[in-house]
Amino acid sequence: MSSALVNWRAPAMPRSGASVPSALRRSVETRVGTTFVLLMQLRVLVIGVTVLVDGQVRGDPWALGVLVLAAVVSGVVLAGWEKVVLRLFEQPALLAFDVLIGYAVLQVGGIFGPYFLVTVVTAGLAGLLYRWPVTALLCAQQAVLYYAALYRNAPSADDGGIAMPLLVMLPVFYGVAALVGTVLRRLFDEHAAAEETRWRMEAQAMAAEERTRLAREMHDSLTATLSGIALSANGLPGWVRKSPDRAEQEARRIATAAQVATREARSLIAELRDDSAGVPLGDAVRELAGEWEGRTGVPVRVDVAAGADLPAPARRELVTIVREALENVARHADASRVDIIAAVDAGELEVRVRDDGKGMPGRPDDPGWLDALARGGHYGLVGMHERAGRAGGRLAVRSVPGGGTEITVSMRAGGPESEPARTALGSR
Repeated sequence: MSSALVNWRAPAMPRSGASVPSALRRSVETRVGTTFVLLMQLRVLVIGVTVLVDGQVRGDPWALGVLVLAAVVSGVVLAGWEKVVLRLFEQPALLAFDVLIGYAVLQVGGIFGPYFLVTVVTAGLAGLLYRWPVTALLCAQQAVLYYAALYRNAPSADDGGIAMPLLVMLPVFYGVAALVGTVLRRLFDEHAAAEETRWRMEAQAMAAEERTRLAREMHDSLTATLSGIALSANGLPGWVRKSPDRAEQEARRIATAAQVATREARSLIAELRDDSAGVPLGDAVRELAGEWEGRTGVPVRVDVAAGADLPAPARRELVTIVREALENVARHADASRVDIIAAVDAGELEVRVRDDGKGMPGRPDDPGWLDALARGGHYGLVGMHERAGRAGGRLAVRSVPGGGTEITVSMRAGGPESEPARTALGSR
């Protein structure tokens, strides 16, 4: 049943109210579907136990046939309940047909006890699925049919059975069951609304934090680089007059700095367009790898273990690191394939980006290796180290000349935070 609950999607129900994010919509759908299934299972159980216990019913072919029909209908509904619920939303008359089956059960089994409970389930379903006008109409139909069954099956005074006033008041339970169904549905919707409010507040806080972070990075990286270019360009005419050789060196430095600024700007733009904070890590990495493979023609194998995920801020940093690693492969590695592997071990998420390219110069295990890269204008790995540190993780590089490069990012694993969602469902 659990897989069906995950895959079921209710239609846009005729209920007014604000829309809710898709994750919250699925929560409402799951709760409604679970309650529906439990009520139908209760009905099947009651019918089955009653047939086993009541020998008089087993001896009456007509009564037995009616109860078997009710059980079969309930079983068919359980087998394809996702489609049945969709039809019930669209056609309340189908539940009115179920009311008629309940009347037949009362006729053959009696108007009290477990047979009456079978009909009460229908009232609970009406309250769960519909607005009050439709629910009240169905409950009224049930009450009328109940009194018809009572008229035909009323116990005599000599029977010493159930008191007549109690039998007359039993239809009140239809309204009570419908009210319980309505209250459950309202609780489901109110819980979804509260979750929506919480999500929106967290999303606003995350957006403000993201704007602050991007402004800081623009100031620390792009603005500083552009300022350096401007200063070098201002001094270039003087070096042209005094020392052409020094002017040539300065021109090369300006060109290199301009390339760095371009790369930094592209990285910031990519982050502005990035929505990886709103999707699971595996989906974000696969989407990124697919786009990169289509652009470069280099095949990428992605293997993300089940349950490998991070809170949204750390996931964003990790996806950006993977993006930068792939860009480095495209620019420098001359690789024929790339592997991206994510696994969780002892509560730690480890992501490896490995290529079979020509490797990197120098020794990554040398403490001054990163500084040497920065002096040469290669800031990609420096930024990747900084991002890993901001997310509370660490980054390691293993490279062999002619034997490829492997970048490993290790972070503390954790479940996703509240995620943005895109589709809506009307609330009750």
